[in-house]
Amino acid sequence: MLRLAFVLFTLSPPLDMDKTISQLTHIKAVLLFASTMTVMSGAIIAPALPGISRHFPDQPQVVIQLILTLPALMITLFSPLMGYLADRFGRKKLLLMMLGIYGFAGGAGFFIDRVDLLLSSRALMGIAVAGILSISTTLVGDYFDSSERARFLGLQSSCMALGGVIFINLGGLLSDWSWRGPFLLYMTGVLLLPYAWAILQEPQSSDGASRDTSDAPVTVDYGRTVLAYLIAMISMTMFYMFPAQLPFLLSKQGQISGMAIGVALSMAALTASIVAFCYGYYKPFLSVMTIYVLGFFLAAAGFLVVGFTQSYAMAIVGAAISGFGLGAFMPNTTTWLMRITPQRVRGRVFGGFTSTFFFGQFISPVVVAPAVIWLESLRNVFTGMAVVCGLLAVVLIILGKTTLKADSQL
Repeated sequence: MLRLAFVLFTLSPPLDMDKTISQLTHIKAVLLFASTMTVMSGAIIAPALPGISRHFPDQPQVVIQLILTLPALMITLFSPLMGYLADRFGRKKLLLMMLGIYGFAGGAGFFIDRVDLLLSSRALMGIAVAGILSISTTLVGDYFDSSERARFLGLQSSCMALGGVIFINLGGLLSDWSWRGPFLLYMTGVLLLPYAWAILQEPQSSDGASRDTSDAPVTVDYGRTVLAYLIAMISMTMFYMFPAQLPFLLSKQGQISGMAIGVALSMAALTASIVAFCYGYYKPFLSVMTIYVLGFFLAAAGFLVVGFTQSYAMAIVGAAISGFGLGAFMPNTTTWLMRITPQRVRGRVFGGFTSTFFFGQFISPVVVAPAVIWLESLRNVFTGMAVVCGLLAVVLIILGKTTLKADSQL
């Protein structure tokens, strides 16, 4: 994967920084691989859940499912703390510590033979993921500027989306050997540790004073920051409707193979990764608000197609359209936050972003469950979500012409 990352990185234009191309390539490789490791936290062991359930037949299904979802809850709870610690004690030291914890806590699942210990190791790994994603995203803002930052954020989001597809299939391959097999992949955190230690440097503050010694107050635009958090949470809640709900909707249309369902699920992730990868190339021509509005309208069109169609092929088309709409939301939000956040508090702000981002993933099925009862069918929920997306687009158009007029120029 690192070799592929190197090839992709060389396609990017050179940076206007006092670093050689080789150094920048290695820095990008570390940050990209660290980011994709966060996707591995859940995706890798998902195919192994049936095997885990058979190994612990006395455990209820909800406990087995908790092995998968517990890291997301820990990420939600601990990301703000990790952001604060990164600002207080430095990015590099904390990132290295979290990589080590990630590798050992995640890989421990290969050896553990008790559910309570397995849950504990998963919780500890979730805390490490909170640190890795918060700090790696913060470092993007510290190391890169302007257009290069936007390009790299797009690449980061693209690889995270594609990583979900790749890691699910890789986890399935290893789970055919043993339910313990996928846990070995978490040891990549330990393998990345010496590479990150050798390549990364603690960024210097650009605010005119050392981060450790300056006590000058820092102004944070809480209104726009909270709005960015809210958009991130809503977009992730919507995006996770496809992996969480689409299989059930397709199964009601007749006998559909697991492979066919997998193709449908992969389509949203694939189109999202394409849009995210290209973010740095279309961002100079579109404002932050414009990208949000177009994204919500495209997502609405996709949800509408899925809600009305009875065809498997059209359901794939709908998922692809929604992926095109929602794929730009993560790089767009991180770009916006980096522009409005002082460097000295970026760790805290992006800790909050990571928390709300994964909270959207965690609550997606919780939100949909009562909506199915209220709207009487899952198909109607997809249609209703199209209406919500349309309304959100209209709200952002109004805000872009009033309160957030300045952001319509960013």
